[in-house]
Amino acid sequence: MIRNFRGPELSRFLALILLAGAAHGADPAGSSAQTVVALLQALKRSGVDVIYSSEQVPGSLSEAQPRTGLPPLERARSALADHSLELRALSARRYVVVVAVPPQPAAVPVEESLEEVSVYASRYAMAGGLGEPQRLSGTDLETIPGSHDDAIHAVRSLPGVASNASGRPYIRGSLSDDILVRYDGITLLDPFHLKNFQSLISAIDPAVIESIEVFSGGFPVQYGLRSGGVIDITAPSIDSGYEHRASFSLISAGVSSVGQADSLPLEWLGSLRRSTLDLLDPVEDGFGKPQFSDSLGRLRWSTEKGAWTLGWLLLDDQLDLGANDDEESANARYRDEYVWLARQHDFSPALSSRSSIVLASAERTRDGELRRPGVATGSLEESRAFSGLDITSDWTWRSSDTSAYTFGGAVSTTRARHRYTRSSQFSPEVAAAFGREVSEFVDYRSDPEVLSASLYAANRRRWSHFEAELGLRVDAQHYDRDGNHTQVSPRVNLRYDWTDGLRLYASVGRFTQAQHVEEWRVEEAQQQPDAAQVSIHSIFGAQYELAGGGQVGAEVYSKRWTTSASYYDNLVDSFSLLPDLTPDRVRLAPNHSEASGIELRAKLPFGDRFTGWGTLSWARVADDFRGGRDVLRSWDQPLSLTAGLSWTHSRATVSALGGWHRGWPRTPVSFDPLTVGARNSDRWGDFYSLDLRGSWTWRFSSADFSIVLDVTNSTNRANECCLRFEAGATSPTLAPEAGHWLPTIANLGFTYRWRAGP
Repeated sequence: MIRNFRGPELSRFLALILLAGAAHGADPAGSSAQTVVALLQALKRSGVDVIYSSEQVPGSLSEAQPRTGLPPLERARSALADHSLELRALSARRYVVVVAVPPQPAAVPVEESLEEVSVYASRYAMAGGLGEPQRLSGTDLETIPGSHDDAIHAVRSLPGVASNASGRPYIRGSLSDDILVRYDGITLLDPFHLKNFQSLISAIDPAVIESIEVFSGGFPVQYGLRSGGVIDITAPSIDSGYEHRASFSLISAGVSSVGQADSLPLEWLGSLRRSTLDLLDPVEDGFGKPQFSDSLGRLRWSTEKGAWTLGWLLLDDQLDLGANDDEESANARYRDEYVWLARQHDFSPALSSRSSIVLASAERTRDGELRRPGVATGSLEESRAFSGLDITSDWTWRSSDTSAYTFGGAVSTTRARHRYTRSSQFSPEVAAAFGREVSEFVDYRSDPEVLSASLYAANRRRWSHFEAELGLRVDAQHYDRDGNHTQVSPRVNLRYDWTDGLRLYASVGRFTQAQHVEEWRVEEAQQQPDAAQVSIHSIFGAQYELAGGGQVGAEVYSKRWTTSASYYDNLVDSFSLLPDLTPDRVRLAPNHSEASGIELRAKLPFGDRFTGWGTLSWARVADDFRGGRDVLRSWDQPLSLTAGLSWTHSRATVSALGGWHRGWPRTPVSFDPLTVGARNSDRWGDFYSLDLRGSWTWRFSSADFSIVLDVTNSTNRANECCLRFEAGATSPTLAPEAGHWLPTIANLGFTYRWRAGP
């Protein structure tokens, strides 16, 4: 697997063919009245998404009389109608349970009550690849190719997202490190496997993901720590019974369970996953056997006024990479642990809170070695560990039907340990071309600590057609070596319902991001923290709901970094396993940065089976340096297009996702003599990829078995990405070797699920 990410010489996965078959026999309809929950769960198992709350549809709710002759959807509608509820269509085969509103005579408009889920600028809930201002079921993720083993990969289908082989996206020009990732309300630092090697896969098993929401800008004040965007992951739950799952694919294998005890107010969730890369041996000889594993668990104990939650997440990686010919090697050992205890408490119908305490720790080691005769030689050692304690408390108070307040704060302490040694030697010609010394050596020791605190408050108010949220956030840090830092972040979100289907919204705010002590640049022996990043987000958008659940939308945005973070980039070889040791490594320290663009999006259901979606984006992201130099960031995409189509049946799902964008910027290089041009003054060729996914499910009375085939870059297009320098075999003359993004990769997976209860 990893070998595929290095260039034209990398091996390819064996193309596998999806096995499909037909199995008949549905669950017999019960001859007695069933609970409403059982009917809704039966709809979900048949491929129809239904969103509902346990408060609105408790497990004790039953249909008034048996209706065994009705189709499942009509039977569920009738059972809900018995209790003044109804199904409202969100899109094809997607519904939400709402209170049935009886016909009302015309009346004078009054102030409307606040909706539970409000529209924010650039807030996208995953829905077959299209953004919607609401949370949708995790089954939507199953239609996007490439997300079978990594659901976060699905965000690449959203507008404003740039991604490559890495599991970490760039959102609207921000650095990949500027994205906040949360699971079950807990902030996760770098929750990806194969760190330092493109972070190829996220650490959360898709089996324990209910939904994903992505804020690409303009997010409310309760989200702090990061300034570029938010990926918020919700954990699944069921009202009663249990569902166990066992899965196996060419990338990973695992087991998971989610359920609720019959005799205790206890709900559980757990998963255990391990890579299969080293077991199936898809990696070339001499490239090692990379391994990763993760386990996640959550126990939730309900009380009369809320619930206690105990959770944990463990990531473990063991890598032994290599490359033979040019001897680029690497060793790695990562281990990340999170343990959290949370309390959700409802003081009254109007006042509720959620507080948590999180313990986090991480171990990092790296080895190194880079030998490119005639170009560069080197060595490397690294040990970067951290431990931290985080206490947060978030509150919501609904002062009236049209006004709600959110407020809260956090206190955290983090200590990092950095150990770094590097030795680099370059040939005189290479050193002169890239402005490096022929021989470089760095030694580094550090033990920084930081105490952080934050407070926030916001008020959201709703009128008949207008909604506004005003918020303020204050963050402060005390570094043991640099004293106190403080950042203030005011934010405003607005929404106007022009008609029943048309919404206009806008957002403007200040977003700050202090540097984490575990993120200090060990490559240059950083001793003090950088000034916090400061960015101003300005957004205006419109969304129109079409008949039948379709949507179209447009958004104009601007991100202006008045204080930018320093970061590293490689001028010509972005896929190096040891980028610290390559001669093209540069540190960039822009004065300011800016990203701006226009995004169009659409989702169109074509009947009950087909759904299409697409996005079109015009964008520009650049850094401003001293002297007025304006240089594009390496992931600048001036024009990009994605289009998807899915077909869903009760047993089968087939989907395709095509993506095209202008080539990313490149630094021109000429040879004889070796000359390096202005950074990012040229472009690679246009990028194109077509990804496919197909699944088939055999259903049994209380279980199902599914088979899934994901094919990435199905046309095997050679999208160029990078260059490497090689010395000639018979002369010292340097020559380039072009590298490419992913070749065709096929991932075949199997899942068996069995359940009890509704």
